[in-house]
Amino acid sequence: MMQHALALLLALGGLFAAGAGADPLPPMIDAHAHYSSPDAAAFTPAAVIARLDAAGVRQLVVTSSPPQLAQQLHQHAPDRVIPLLGVYGSDLHKGNWAHDAGLPARVAAQLDDGVWAGIGELHLFARDARQPVFTQLVRLAAASKLVVMIHGDAAVVEQAFAVAPGVRVLWAHLGTQPQPDLLAAMLVRFPGLWIDTSVRDERIAPGGTLLPAWRALFERHPERFVAAVDTFSVNRWQQYETVVAQIRHWVDPLPPPLKDNLLHDNAARLFDSFLPQRARR
Repeated sequence: MMQHALALLLALGGLFAAGAGADPLPPMIDAHAHYSSPDAAAFTPAAVIARLDAAGVRQLVVTSSPPQLAQQLHQHAPDRVIPLLGVYGSDLHKGNWAHDAGLPARVAAQLDDGVWAGIGELHLFARDARQPVFTQLVRLAAASKLVVMIHGDAAVVEQAFAVAPGVRVLWAHLGTQPQPDLLAAMLVRFPGLWIDTSVRDERIAPGGTLLPAWRALFERHPERFVAAVDTFSVNRWQQYETVVAQIRHWVDPLPPPLKDNLLHDNAARLFDSFLPQRARR
């Protein structure tokens, strides 16, 4: 515990030093965030952007329940916010959305009513991987050249590529079974797959030091992983700067090309068609 606390203090010290005129922090895109009703009640769009600024985060990939909140955040700061169309009216919808036959038509209409970079986060597990609603949403995303963010088992990711081989998938949280060998095999099979590291920092970098197996995986697939926080609660937003500092701490010892890829460049490539030219680097 003391080792972790010291590592975090060192990372935060680097963050404050950067703000005080030292070398600027490497650019970062947080590739997985939420701005749902409780978050919006606690933080205005301006307050969210202020938290990004304090943490040195250049862009935010964000979804929301209901979906219009992510759109409002994007409208407030279009160069900073990359909105994903959430399919839940509220978080209570997480468990039953795949059985809502009217959902694909509503999502299609919402896509026409805003500016979106993707669809998701879709919570789905192996038993429901072949649900027609999921199939329709994946095909809709592929046809619209949108990213699909999936929170689910490997079987769900496999099914997404089975129904739309050209789709781009962002797999949340290093999957539901964060195992380097499993992820490596999935990346080899599916060129359109990217994977985010959100909420797995202690698992892959206990005490702030990246484990050798995870470093080897990132080195083997340097363009396929993206760093992320996942603001799944108001408390997570309140701790945002600390979590970003923790991520920067385990990423910092990596060589510059890999470090830049994890923090920024891979997410910029994934969302290349959405990001304005001036915001890519």
